[in-house]
Order: sequence, then structure tokens, then C-alpha cells
Amino acid sequence: MIYANPNTEGSVIQFKEKYDNFIGGKWVAPVKGEYFDVTTPVTGEIFTKAARSSVEDIELALDAAHAAKDAWGKHLQQSVLEF
Repeated sequence: MIYANPNTEGSVIQFKEKYDNFIGGKWVAPVKGEYFDVTTPVTGEIFTKAARSSVEDIELALDAAHAAKDAWGKHLQQSVLEF
């Protein structure tokens, strides 16, 4: 079976124009506003852009992870107890 290329008519896959970072349960633009091209290995063509994360983005992700750790810890403990 031959499939239509992503983002073309008849395709079952549609990519967004660009993808941000997923931090703290939300899509967040990179702090410095930079993106890089994502190319397909099939044709070498660019099919979307992805956030070029910097140290500042990593710090935001770490802050979100630290803020969520208590809730996750309780959830995991409860899951183990129920097992």
C-alpha cells in the first residue's frame, strides 16, 4: 500500500508547522525563540520545526519536575500499595 506524504492531501498524518517544549503539562515556546528544521530521512526534506532548547528551557523543565515530584511520589506510592 502506498501512503500519501504527511501534510499532503489524503495523508493520515499531519504535522504542525513547529513544535514547542512540553513543560509542566503545557506547550511552551523556547525561551530564546529558536527552532531547528526537522528533516525526513526518506527524502531529506524539511517537514517541521522543533524547539531549540537552551539552558533556560532545561531549568524551566527542572523547576516543573521538582514542583510535581511530591504529587507524583504520592501517586506512585498509592499505585504500589494497590498492587
